[in-house]
Amino acid sequence: MITVSTDGSCLNNPGGAIGWAWINHDGTFDSGGAVSGTNQVAELTALLQAVRAHPGAEPLLIESDSQYAIKCASEWVVAWKRKGWRTAGGQPVKNLELVQAIDRVITERAGPVRFRWVRGHVGDPFNERADQLAGLAAQDWAAGRGDLDGTLVPELGDPTRPAGRATGPAHATASAAHAPAPKQPTPEPAWDMDTLFD
Repeated sequence: MITVSTDGSCLNNPGGAIGWAWINHDGTFDSGGAVSGTNQVAELTALLQAVRAHPGAEPLLIESDSQYAIKCASEWVVAWKRKGWRTAGGQPVKNLELVQAIDRVITERAGPVRFRWVRGHVGDPFNERADQLAGLAAQDWAAGRGDLDGTLVPELGDPTRPAGRATGPAHATASAAHAPAPKQPTPEPAWDMDTLFD
């Protein structure tokens, strides 16, 4: 099973710059943002990007501290579709385009997608790291650096190559510069937990 933690951030919610991030528990991650939005948009975007980055038949577990995002993707969407994308009160669904995009990528994915709510800001290392990455992305967008395809930390030996950023389906390693050579065979991740969450 693939396990991925997601988070979203909005500076001056609503209307401020947003950031989103996901981090696979194998160490790969990605983040991004927009000039303005809401916290809910950021959380939904993180979830959408996480599912898009992990195609295939292997079961996918998304961990999020956003009950709203989880319920949009797994519970409410069923009734909303049945009612022509209207809420129980007959109102239009908020963030409809994102909710529909999430529904599409989950439906098109060969393997199942499940969700688990995790309490935020209580020390879960993957949730904390996703929170940090989303916050950094929001800050970059607020400062006008968000549309640059830059790096968080350049890899040692090649300052022009992004370190740890996924550019397609999850394949970059969050601590590639510090990763020890994997021993064969090993079920353990090939990265050092002490450097991943500094």
